[in-house]
Amino acid sequence: MEHSEKIKECYKAASNYPDLAKRLNQIGVESYTVDTASGTVLYRFKEGKNTLHPGNIAARVINENFNEQKTIEAVRNNQQGRTDYLGFMNEIAEAGVRFYEATLCGDNKRVSYIGKGGFYEEAIPW
Repeated sequence: MEHSEKIKECYKAASNYPDLAKRLNQIGVESYTVDTASGTVLYRFKEGKNTLHPGNIAARVINENFNEQKTIEAVRNNQQGRTDYLGFMNEIAEAGVRFYEATLCGDNKRVSYIGKGGFYEEAIPW
């Protein structure tokens, strides 16, 4: 099974985000970056290979200035089931998040939400 298929299987099987992060790491994903405007995701594997999943949406407009409080609210809304992934992506775009990076390896597993003028980082509990 190639990387793209393994990634899809992880998303289907995951019960929540920490579970997804753990599953992705188990198939060799060390990190991934999501472009908020396009939804494009670049997965990086430990053996040095990358897999790119192009976004399939009309480009989102990203707020010019990063707003940490709105970013935290968007993350919490998604964690608590008040928004789905599409809603989450729209909310972080409104908060000025240009992209986010998930680091799934090492002792500091985290997601960093990055925009013009700021960022917010949160640990992945697993």
